[in-house]
Amino acid sequence: MTDSLFSNEALNTILMEPHQPKVMVVGDLMLDEYHWCDVARISPEAPVPICHVDKTTLVPGGAGNVANNVHQLGADVSLVGVLGRDSSGDKLMGLYDQLGVGRSCVIQTDERPTILKSRVVAHQQHVVRVDREDPRGFSRGIMRQLYERIQAGIDSVDVLVVSDYLKGTLSDSFCQKIIQLARDHQVPVVVDPKGARYQRYRGATILTPNFSEFQMVLGRDVHKESDILMLGNRMMKRLHLESLLVTRSEKGMSLLEGGKKHDILAQAKEVFDITGAGDTVISVLSILLASGVPVLAAAQLANLGASVVVGKVGTATISFDEIRLFIKKIMNV
Repeated sequence: MTDSLFSNEALNTILMEPHQPKVMVVGDLMLDEYHWCDVARISPEAPVPICHVDKTTLVPGGAGNVANNVHQLGADVSLVGVLGRDSSGDKLMGLYDQLGVGRSCVIQTDERPTILKSRVVAHQQHVVRVDREDPRGFSRGIMRQLYERIQAGIDSVDVLVVSDYLKGTLSDSFCQKIIQLARDHQVPVVVDPKGARYQRYRGATILTPNFSEFQMVLGRDVHKESDILMLGNRMMKRLHLESLLVTRSEKGMSLLEGGKKHDILAQAKEVFDITGAGDTVISVLSILLASGVPVLAAAQLANLGASVVVGKVGTATISFDEIRLFIKKIMNV
């Protein structure tokens, strides 16, 4: 097992002014709501804390967080997805405008409500999360509108990001249609997958499952490093992938490409919140691949980006400047 921190290509990439590619992000949209609280006593009604809300913050969740990450990293981003025609959907549309996320391809509909995830955080401690969602798929008419918007913009983008949360936007057939569309236009496809139906991602350029998802799709526990390579190669061949990036929590990441496995060490010193770490990985990776950076260097820098973001509380974004500072810190320069 060969562990690597970052290569000369990764260092050279991060020291340069990053290219500003055009990125299209397609996936499930949701609103993340944070109630920041103080706790002074336990409720007399039940053994639970009484949380007094000091402030409430709203941030885009799901594919919207990926798009926001991409934008904060300096890329031109277009977001594609569906929201409810309701107060949460209106708030999200306003947030996209405030953040500079292109949302002309976002559709609002009465077919189902906007997904809302409300979190209570007391003294930096995540206490509880309350979800409001309806995971049913959308009508053929809505899906046709989504496809037409992707089709109209695919010629002008450098990479297509598929951000799947299994919330009904990305059906098997829809995934295959947009991946084939991107391939027809020589646009690389980066997928953050969910669930066990990976055939829906067949033909993508690279998939970024976490290790639990990797094992679930394989239908078995994997203990040997050699098995990760062997079974990962089989998956890549079956799905016609160019690369596979398996994120492995405290063990970092394993990148499979060209019949080899590259293991990338985790660098996080303090972990406050893993929310959005996967979104950071796919955002950094997508921008760099769209800019022509080799996949190993892109994966190494995506790993460093994740190490930065888990040191923040809540759904957060990062910048390339933060990655540069992090590199200086760990290299003691």
